[in-house]
Amino acid sequence: MSLGKDTAIQIQGLGKQYRGRGAFKGRDFWALQPLDLEVKEGQALGLIGPNGAGKSTLLKMLSGLTHPSVGKYTYRGHMTSLLEVGTGFHPDLSGRENIYLSGALYGMKRSEIAKSIDAIQDFSGLHDRYMDHPIKHYSSGMKVRLGFSVAAHLQADILVVDEVLAVGDARFQAKCMQRMESQMQEHGRTVLFVSHNLYALQSLCHEALWLQDGEAVQHGPAEAITQAYLESVQDPKQGIQIAHDHAGSGKLRITNLMWLKGPPQTGQSNTLKITYQGDSDHQEVDVRLNVLGRDGRFLSPIAMHAHGFRPEHLPAQGELMVHFASIPWMEGSYSMDLRLTERGVVAQEAKNIWGFKVSSGSFLAEGDPYTAGKNGVHVSQQWTINS
Repeated sequence: MSLGKDTAIQIQGLGKQYRGRGAFKGRDFWALQPLDLEVKEGQALGLIGPNGAGKSTLLKMLSGLTHPSVGKYTYRGHMTSLLEVGTGFHPDLSGRENIYLSGALYGMKRSEIAKSIDAIQDFSGLHDRYMDHPIKHYSSGMKVRLGFSVAAHLQADILVVDEVLAVGDARFQAKCMQRMESQMQEHGRTVLFVSHNLYALQSLCHEALWLQDGEAVQHGPAEAITQAYLESVQDPKQGIQIAHDHAGSGKLRITNLMWLKGPPQTGQSNTLKITYQGDSDHQEVDVRLNVLGRDGRFLSPIAMHAHGFRPEHLPAQGELMVHFASIPWMEGSYSMDLRLTERGVVAQEAKNIWGFKVSSGSFLAEGDPYTAGKNGVHVSQQWTINS
C-alpha cells in the first residue's frame, strides 16, 4: 500500500475481531469493524465515542500492540505511542534509568537520550530526589508526567496519545497540549488523540472520528463531530438509564438521572432526580455532576459537599433530589460528567454520561431572554446608576 505525498497514515479495511469466551463462547464480536481512514501529515485527529467504541483498539493496532483480524495500514516516519500509564517503564528501575530504557525502546541512541535527559526532567517537573527512586513508588500522575515527557522529546513523526493525560494535573495537561500544538506547527508532527475532554480535543484537533460500538459513525471537522456526538446522548424524555460498565468500585451506583418537570428552561424551577443503588447503607457519600458546554468546557458543578449537603448515611438504595429555584444555564446543549465517591473512594466515574437541552427563558421575571447562541451560566447581579 503506497502513501500519497502528504499522507501520514493510510488505513484500509482495518478491523479487530475477538472470540467470545465463557457464556459467550462461539459468539465472536468486532471490537472494531473494518475501517478506512486517511490522516494527513501535520494533522491532529481526535477519536471520540463512549467506552467500548473501538478507539483504544484502533490505536493499539496502529502501535503494533495487537494484530488486526482484517485489513492493513501503513504510515510514514517514526511513530511514538503513549497508551497507558507508564508504558514501557520497569517498576524496579529509577525514573532516570527508565528514561534511558524508554528512549532505547523508541529507537534513540544513548548519546541522544543523554543530550535530552535534562530537558525531559525539566518538562516533567519531577525533582532530583524522585528521579533516582524506583518508579514503583511513583503515583499515577508522576508516571504520566515522566512518560509524556519522554514521548514529547523524541524525534517522532507521529504521536499517539490515549487518554493518559486525564491522570495528570490541570497545569501539566495544559503544558502537554501546548507541547503537542507547537510540535505540529513547528515540526509538522501528526497526532492521534483520544480524550473524553471534548474541549481539549477541539482545541488540539482539526478533525475528529466518532466511533460507536466498533463502527465509524462520522468523520469531519472536530467541532461539528463533537457537537453531533453530544446531541446523540440527549434524551427527549430528559432522563437516562445509566449502564453499569463504568470505572469505580461499583459498590454504589447512580442508575438514573431525570428532570422531573421535563426539559429545563432558563429561569424556571426544576428538580433533578438522581436514583442510586448499592448493596448496603452508605457512609460519607459525595455526588458530583459536572455540567459541560457543547464544546466540552466545564461550566458548573452539581455537587453535594460543595453545597453543604453531607448526610451521615444513605440507605442502600433511594433517590436524591436537587432543586433549582431558577435554572441558571442559557439556551443550548449540555452534557454531564459523573463522579460518585464513598469515604473518598471512587464508586462510579464516567465522562459525557448524559446530554440535555435547555430552552430559552428569562433568568429573572423582569428580564429578557438571552439567546446569544452560546453556552453559559447566568450569575445573580444587581445593576445601579451612579449619578
